[in-house]
Amino acid sequence: MKKIVITSLIVMMVAGTTFAAPEGIPDAERLYKFNIIGVENEKSMDQGSGKVIFVDLNGKSKINLVCSDDEEVLALYPDLEEGSFDILDKNATNDDGAILALPDPDLDPYIVGEKGDADVWSAYSLYIRPLGKPGGWATITTCADLLDSTFAGLLPGKLVSVLNREGDLGGFCSIEQVGKEITERPKGKSVFTNVTAELLTIVFQVTVDLDGDGIADETVCVRVPIFDDIIENEYWEYDNHGLKLLQVWIYDNETDVSEGDGELEGC
Repeated sequence: MKKIVITSLIVMMVAGTTFAAPEGIPDAERLYKFNIIGVENEKSMDQGSGKVIFVDLNGKSKINLVCSDDEEVLALYPDLEEGSFDILDKNATNDDGAILALPDPDLDPYIVGEKGDADVWSAYSLYIRPLGKPGGWATITTCADLLDSTFAGLLPGKLVSVLNREGDLGGFCSIEQVGKEITERPKGKSVFTNVTAELLTIVFQVTVDLDGDGIADETVCVRVPIFDDIIENEYWEYDNHGLKLLQVWIYDNETDVSEGDGELEGC
């Protein structure tokens, strides 16, 4: 009898450890997860199986984003389910980059500080944590081509210039990014961080002419969600500095992407 009780306690302890939720994740259903792995040598396989994306261990890699709600994307990838998460090309070590399919986050663009009735709550949320040996880090920045210089009529005047840096891999890159403070593997336990705003939106910083004289009168910031008609060719610029493993978990919970607007420099 004593052996049975002891065995039961051990099983309960192991079960509790096994199913304990990692620190930093929400109390919600996990929809998808994948790993971003830094490698020294270029990979040759592009297939999307395995829920993994390979990036250069050092330097910049491109992770293209496509919308799994888009009819053209679904026609191009017949096996892709509408509204799903999937890795269509896991190799970001070549010039073409990897391809990650995501549903529309159902967000509205808005001027930072003047969100009004814009929908700022995402349909799902992204969380990341670095794993492996301590050391190594990366920055992740969302980038895209700008299609609509009026930002869907949101600007208070005519666009004069875009102040965002141009991405080495194309388009303009957000002034907001996932930084070293989040991705550097610390000693001890690694925790998850919510990076929904950084990875599902782009913050543009632009100057506008308010009186029609062609001279910039004001600087404004506009947060634009991925897959919005204002932009196209969205991707993550993954700038790696020796980080070998980053976990990405996606959850069925909402995130207010405007929460960090007050920390945006120059907005």
